[in-house]
Amino acid sequence: MGDTVSSLLFQPPPPTKLKEHKIIWLKTERGSRIPGFYIGYSGVDDKARSMTMDEVKRSNPEEGITLLYSHANAEDLGSIYPWCKFLSKMLQVNLFAYDYTGYGMAHKVDAPSEEHCYADVDAAYRFLRQELRIPNSNIVLYGRSLGSGPSCYLAAGTASESREGSEDGPVGGLILHAPFLSVYRIVLETGCTVYGDKFPNIDYAPYIGSPVMLVHGTADQIVPFNHSERLLEAVPPAHRAHPLFIEGMGHNNVHASVRPLFVERLVEYLDKHVWPGVENKGKRRTRTKSMQKKQVRVRLLKGQQSGASAVTDSSKEYLLPRR
Repeated sequence: MGDTVSSLLFQPPPPTKLKEHKIIWLKTERGSRIPGFYIGYSGVDDKARSMTMDEVKRSNPEEGITLLYSHANAEDLGSIYPWCKFLSKMLQVNLFAYDYTGYGMAHKVDAPSEEHCYADVDAAYRFLRQELRIPNSNIVLYGRSLGSGPSCYLAAGTASESREGSEDGPVGGLILHAPFLSVYRIVLETGCTVYGDKFPNIDYAPYIGSPVMLVHGTADQIVPFNHSERLLEAVPPAHRAHPLFIEGMGHNNVHASVRPLFVERLVEYLDKHVWPGVENKGKRRTRTKSMQKKQVRVRLLKGQQSGASAVTDSSKEYLLPRR
């Protein structure tokens, strides 16, 4: 049954290509060899670009915030590169993304599985912590859809290490974009995690010790919007950041009309919940918060009218398309 679920759950796309010399190869504890790429942000010239391993080490990666990006299903590193570069530049952060076993340039390694995904994200995190020497408080996990599974697992795991007296501790933050409670619950409300279910994010949520921001579209036809609402309720109150629920947005993209406020809200989340705890802030965060907001809007809206407005209540923000 488990193999059947995995074959239906994981849908790797035809592999896309990336520049070989920019690929960073990782070895997982399950024996997989998986690719990743690193995008470095420079506050000096306000640019984000992919780097070779030698360039990464010379760029002082331990400075500033680094996103550890876990992608959605039916994606691989080649297809997500433009989006990751956009996030790096607009949020002024470094970003490391990796492919799951069975995806992209690792498509011949083995069939994808939940266990492989956990080992894959562990390898990516270990690379950031041990090889690049990035402090745990400087790392923000970003999991989109399928990627919410390994991200919740890792966030709960780093919090557990802290409680057990390890020198390590919780990651600096966790962004969940269109996450699910668990795989079975997407199609059937089981009431609890049953045998054979995959990625039980709802079970990891109470153990997360980092500020959590949720992003979800109310018109998501793949993962019901209420999954994010219920996940937020399961996160300890002290670690709940203000969520972003986007009226009318579906599952697979962030429409250009809502990108300005999407970026602005992520910048606010990082400013409030992550930057204060960052070690070695370096020269990347060269702009004030007010300057960031202004430049986000100018850069995204230049040459076109804004297509979204915000409506806020006491606990949620919805982005409503202008009519």
